[in-house]
Amino acid sequence: MVWDLPTRLFHWSFVASIIGAYVSGENDATAAHEYFGLAAFGLLVFRLIWGFIGHETARFSSFIKPLGLIVGYLVALVKRTAPHYAGHNPAGGLAVIALLSIMAAMAVTGLWTGDDILYEGPLTAWAPELFADWAPMMGNWHEELHIVVIPIVALHVLAIIVHRLWLREKLVSRMISGRDFEADTPSPIDTRRTRLGLVLLAVCLAGSLSLSLLTPSY
Repeated sequence: MVWDLPTRLFHWSFVASIIGAYVSGENDATAAHEYFGLAAFGLLVFRLIWGFIGHETARFSSFIKPLGLIVGYLVALVKRTAPHYAGHNPAGGLAVIALLSIMAAMAVTGLWTGDDILYEGPLTAWAPELFADWAPMMGNWHEELHIVVIPIVALHVLAIIVHRLWLREKLVSRMISGRDFEADTPSPIDTRRTRLGLVLLAVCLAGSLSLSLLTPSY
């Protein structure tokens, strides 16, 4: 087993939240956009914690690599001699950090987004008093970051296609089943840690979605 159940649930829930947030935002479905955004926020909180206490392949320490190793992997990738990794390879780990960072910035700025007319974010009322224009500023950043989301998601999808066609690695099926069919022997999964991860995931999602109760109604 290469991907534990909490990591897989996080992954596909995060995909759904990103798609839902983007589609609802483009169609001015404010309430739905807020819920999808809050779900993404809760998932990101879970992933941050799980990156330190989760199973080995889920931990940041297992896939955050030095620049030299990343460059070396990319060179080997071009030559079609890239070694097989259980979990994220060095370049994939960098891409994951970039994607999580962008989406975290999107989620956090969304919490304070407001225009005093049509919408106020869940935490707008708790904006720092030193910044009178805090909510509009967060809203501007939210819009600006929105432009970066599609390219970085597209790059992520492109990487999956390259690995499938160029290296014959089935990354999607790994994230569905959790199994690494290219590995010689499966890695054991700690069932107690898995249960902890599932509880943590549920708590983070419930906590983030409950922030919608703080959103002013108009």
